[in-house]
Amino acid sequence: MLKAQNIKKKFGDLHILKGVDLEVSKGEIITIVGASGAGKSTLLNILGTLDKPDEGKVFIAGTEVSSLSNNQLSNFRNQKIGFIFQFHHLLTEFTALENVCIPAFIAGVGKQAAEKKAKELLSKLGLAQRIDHKPAQLSGGEQQRVAVARALVNDPALIFADEPSGNLDSANARELHELFLQLRNDLGQTFVIVTHNEDLADLSDRKVTMKDGMIVQTTI
Repeated sequence: MLKAQNIKKKFGDLHILKGVDLEVSKGEIITIVGASGAGKSTLLNILGTLDKPDEGKVFIAGTEVSSLSNNQLSNFRNQKIGFIFQFHHLLTEFTALENVCIPAFIAGVGKQAAEKKAKELLSKLGLAQRIDHKPAQLSGGEQQRVAVARALVNDPALIFADEPSGNLDSANARELHELFLQLRNDLGQTFVIVTHNEDLADLSDRKVTMKDGMIVQTTI
């Protein structure tokens, strides 16, 4: 599902990534851990096509994304990749249903089909009674579940998550972690997650530890 070869990135004289290789299989949940400054989020941004490496190649579902034009990359990202961030980035003026529909609308999906899929996902995530609520009317855990539904609405091949439970209390964080496992089991989703949360890291299929811009350990 994902293959990264010799990924290097520097900012000025600072070498953030020093030749990272990583492969992720379909339906696998991997977590990337390590101290602040180890290069985790930079790697995630490159794997998720939000940034480009100085050297190296990234393949997602067989496509070499590092060679795509900006327009091709935008289309690929919208159709094949889902993102979940620490801060949910929901649009405050829109309802939960409307927020989830936005990526589908961008992909050209009709209103009826987009809303049907969004309602199915929100129901699956326990938010059937909250679809007409705006973010300010939802709890932190509910807002993050709306963000998860939004990430899933286009049936992406791969979900990238950057500290997805970092802004949640322990109970909501635990619920979110269990939700990732459920989605993998029910929908076959593949997850690459950067986290400082040891409980989430321990739930994953593989824990990849980074230090000083390199992968130094992989734990199954």
